[in-house]
Amino acid sequence: MNISVHTFPMIATSTVDRLGALRAQIANLEKAEKALVDEIKAQGPGSYEGELFVANVAEVAGRESIDPVAMETKLRELGVDDRFFSRHIKITKASVRLTIKDRN
Repeated sequence: MNISVHTFPMIATSTVDRLGALRAQIANLEKAEKALVDEIKAQGPGSYEGELFVANVAEVAGRESIDPVAMETKLRELGVDDRFFSRHIKITKASVRLTIKDRN
């Protein structure tokens, strides 16, 4: 029985490993950031000064939005046809997505 194993150039693996390690560091930094943000927000609205930076905490009003699926359903019930929807479609540019995860 002949088993074929595909290997990738070392530079690709090295780049993948560096990216994975960097993303792990970013995840740790984001956890630390969230803890600090929560601590500052817990003090309530206001301006807080450090030696190098100033943080401002403000209450922001909620916002309302329209459910696009419900809106389309209702418009179709009212007799709006596909021509209306095809003229008002927003098309986004295609992109390439990369995901990476720890092998362990």
